[in-house]
Amino acid sequence: MSFYDRLKYFVKNHSTQSIDFLGMNTVKRSSDVLSIQSKHYLQASELTADQETIDKIVKVIIKKDRTHRYYIGKKDNNIKEGNKEIYKYESLCTHNVTITPTSEGNFDLYLEGISLGQIPEKFNPDVRHYLQTTILMAFAYVKGGPYKYYDTESQRVQEKNEPFDLSIYIQFS
Repeated sequence: MSFYDRLKYFVKNHSTQSIDFLGMNTVKRSSDVLSIQSKHYLQASELTADQETIDKIVKVIIKKDRTHRYYIGKKDNNIKEGNKEIYKYESLCTHNVTITPTSEGNFDLYLEGISLGQIPEKFNPDVRHYLQTTILMAFAYVKGGPYKYYDTESQRVQEKNEPFDLSIYIQFS
């Protein structure tokens, strides 16, 4: 019996065992999935009355945007069909959100390295506990600014403007 015949015989007789072996998971799977421990939603306008600070942060976010996908990629005829307001920068966000403890026991919130203000005191116990024991995931979306809408009276797409704001999501896992 040649080497080839012996190899063929071996594979034929042991193929079920090798399939079983290949089906086995040799790497231990992690059963510890990160679950959300705490989450908070804030508006920048709740943290500061200074519209200039919010505008400054939004300008940095716009400057860093590489997609240039304004009005969520919609053209004027899409806005007419959708019949709702479409904001120019609504799809822009930043993950550059930092929470820093202060000496008074509060927490400062920074977006793009710019101080936005302090997190409301009602969130302090949660933030203090989870900042030390979990993983922080935070991001902020741009709200407001220039927007387009379909005006039924003039039957044209109109453009207006409103003050910027930021929707801030803070999650501990």
